Amino acid sequence: MILGADFNLVWLIHREEDMRKKIYTFMNRLFLNVLAACMILTGLPVQASDKPEKVTVVYGGSSWLGHYPAWVGIEKGTFKKHGLGVLFQNFYASSGRMGSLVAGDLDVASTGCISAIALMAVGSKGFKAFGTQDSYATVEGVIAREGINRISDLKGKKIAAPFASSAHVLVLDLLKQNGLDPDKDLTLVNLKVNEMPAAMGSGEIDACAAWTPHFNKLLAMPGNHVLADDTAFSLYKKYELGPGPDLLVIRTEFAEKYPNTAKAFVRGYFEAVDLLINEPEECAKSLVKLTNLSIEDQVKVLKDVTWLNQAKQKELMVSPGRFVEGMQKLAEFLVEQKQIDRVPDVRRWIAKDLIL
Repeated sequence: MILGADFNLVWLIHREEDMRKKIYTFMNRLFLNVLAACMILTGLPVQASDKPEKVTVVYGGSSWLGHYPAWVGIEKGTFKKHGLGVLFQNFYASSGRMGSLVAGDLDVASTGCISAIALMAVGSKGFKAFGTQDSYATVEGVIAREGINRISDLKGKKIAAPFASSAHVLVLDLLKQNGLDPDKDLTLVNLKVNEMPAAMGSGEIDACAAWTPHFNKLLAMPGNHVLADDTAFSLYKKYELGPGPDLLVIRTEFAEKYPNTAKAFVRGYFEAVDLLINEPEECAKSLVKLTNLSIEDQVKVLKDVTWLNQAKQKELMVSPGRFVEGMQKLAEFLVEQKQIDRVPDVRRWIAKDLIL
């Protein structure tokens, strides 16, 4: 310890250096405080502790349009901007994707609501929902061959749909609206969408319910036409909800263990949604690698989609939560159609902390 005259001497020798240090410290703290305030106002991370705890995220997807933002985010670097590397794993169906998610093989996914509601109905706590990224109505529907011009014309015919899918629910709803019994008035065939073009071409089936990109491929076949799309679904007029709207889901354990990583993913994901809104032609160039559509067809599909950005998620998912209300009605419809056994309280599966 330095005392008395010795202390004064040292202070005199170093006063200029100390003053420089004090000024530097003051200015540095002032800069950091201003920066922190700006970050708070703009919603940017304030503390170094906001850095992602885990830099690799495994995403479950497919060539369906609901997975376009994840693919674009990887291709265009919006996830990388937030310190993440995202691995895209392909699944044929939402049911398999959700099974892998709750089993711990995936971290985040997009799924058709039906698969999520089915897991809610059995009380699964393995996942939470944090948004809905799109609204589509004209890229999923029932496609029929020549001579079938109304739903009532399906009587006595064979119609295919992947069972327990949004397309299947659409068919059941349309049949109910038109007084047709799926067990007595026609033959309903369980068929994968990628098998439908061959089945329609051979005459094995008379109509089918599919989604893009197979929807577009079926329409390109001679004589095929759209009999009804998702705008004909009974819940669409009131809630703008199709038979199986897209839902963003995250594994509960992952979100709890890596909260900063989860939030970084959400930011990067919705920045990719913004790119799809503002630069569709540029995004289409990346998406054809996923969908194998021509660039012209890919651009057309993008124009048929209404993208829901991050600013809209609170309104849809929390307050007033119209989308969640529509999901609740869809769950009731699924029970009525004997697709699930009980109606879950959908609100219990909403991850409000991730709806930024």
